Amino acid sequence: MSNKIPLGLSKSRIYLTTSIFLILTYYIYIIVDTASLGKTLNYSNIKYIIGVLLKASISTLFILILSSTFKFKYLNLLLFIIVSIISSAILFVKIQYGSFELGSYISIMETNTKETIELFHSIDIPFIVFFQLIITPFILFRLNQYLGGFKVNLVLILALILLIGLSSSQAKNNSIFSVSLTGEVVLVPMSRAYYILFNMPLLKPIALSQSYSKLKKIENTPIKAEWEDIIVSNSSNKKNYVVIIGESVQKSSLFSYGYHRNTTKPLKETNGMTLISDPIAPAPQTGMALSRILAINDKLNINNNLNIIDLANLSGFNTFWFSNQGQIGIYDSPITNIAKRTDLTIFHNKSYEQANSDFVLIEDLEAHLDGNSNNVYFLHMIGSHFDFCERTKNAIKLEDAYREQLKDEQNCYDDTILNTSIFINKVVSLLESTSLDYEIIYFSDHGLVDIERKPYKSHGVGSLFQRKALEVPLIFISSSKTSSDMQNTTYFMRDFPHTFAEWLGVTATQIDYTKSVFHPRIKQEKYALNDSSEIIYFTK
Repeated sequence: MSNKIPLGLSKSRIYLTTSIFLILTYYIYIIVDTASLGKTLNYSNIKYIIGVLLKASISTLFILILSSTFKFKYLNLLLFIIVSIISSAILFVKIQYGSFELGSYISIMETNTKETIELFHSIDIPFIVFFQLIITPFILFRLNQYLGGFKVNLVLILALILLIGLSSSQAKNNSIFSVSLTGEVVLVPMSRAYYILFNMPLLKPIALSQSYSKLKKIENTPIKAEWEDIIVSNSSNKKNYVVIIGESVQKSSLFSYGYHRNTTKPLKETNGMTLISDPIAPAPQTGMALSRILAINDKLNINNNLNIIDLANLSGFNTFWFSNQGQIGIYDSPITNIAKRTDLTIFHNKSYEQANSDFVLIEDLEAHLDGNSNNVYFLHMIGSHFDFCERTKNAIKLEDAYREQLKDEQNCYDDTILNTSIFINKVVSLLESTSLDYEIIYFSDHGLVDIERKPYKSHGVGSLFQRKALEVPLIFISSSKTSSDMQNTTYFMRDFPHTFAEWLGVTATQIDYTKSVFHPRIKQEKYALNDSSEIIYFTK
């Protein structure tokens, strides 16, 4: 019996076939969205499956052409390493969040070295990601050996052109973000070129960068206050107002909202609290959420010229912004852009070189606390930001029977909530030491969702998007109240500027008190945005 492998099944052909199959499988996995597949096989599902196979085949052909074009050893080494890194990064995002979309791209672009290191320390990177990072260059080098020549490349290129032509016919059914002549963010039909880039995972960052740059154009537009007909009803009653902005806080992790661990024990003796039962953040990520909380907005459009800091300034208040978040790398986020409108702005950890405690903000507040003026202080916490254990390594810990039952990261997250409660309590104590009445608002920019893998909490992006990712605490504390209560209200935090205005006792042409949380019959549209800036409506 002969042991020879037939010519059609030679080792080189087996290797070539296996490599192409692995690449195709990778792209199918990256592109497919299981949520878009129905449980029954119908026309719509068949059409979707064909679309996925078509896009995966285009990406596979592109890689085959790319790997076979050059024959220079060191150029190929550099090229294949770059392909490997991008492919592995996209695979990781797919596993972690379900898809690689604009929200994920923005997070990568606005994350610096320190944050990245913290992220990698706080998560489990699947073995398959490391495997792909290592094996991809070897696969591409072998393909480079087996493929090549004018005829092979010509066939591959012609096949790629044919498939691109078939796929790009769907461009008209998709939209992208753009900037209108009036400077607003709008959705416009995709061009064929953009559609192809968007649906080729390796080149998708190019397409996302175009959308990102257009959004940054809006975010970095100079601000010119547009508030009209401002009236202040209580200008003679001097008070200190404090807005405490938390980070990545799940409402369900607060004992005050029914959590089984006493994470808010420091607030137990605090009088004058009003907890809003069901606050909904505008989006599952800081940039998209907080920019809407701070300024008048509608759907995809945010008018930074109608921000709450300018409203306070024009109403005669002294304004302060103390931040432990940093200024987000080389890009001025829309949040920083608005924050700089205050009379005094202090940023800690400008490059995230140190993981400072949020209690540095208490020191800022104490140093600038004025007992003889109307002041509005914004304290932007790092709060429950990744890495949870890094946040609490020198902080007070929860000591209870549950600690032994939970993973380290789960305990650390609960510890961040405990220390946030301590922080709020210290703000209350500091304000009570002055001769003025005070008002405090505490809320988080967005929530998190529970996941089964380390770090057991995640941003609700991609396939993880759900209502819980938007459920945040909203707490009012007033020196004029002697008891605490829960207000049973669903409130969409994107309309916070209207609440802020009523809280200060201010009216303006653009303020609508029916969108304030204090109004007995709130009139709000029930929607939020996901990380792809899609408008998601809620029925309850």
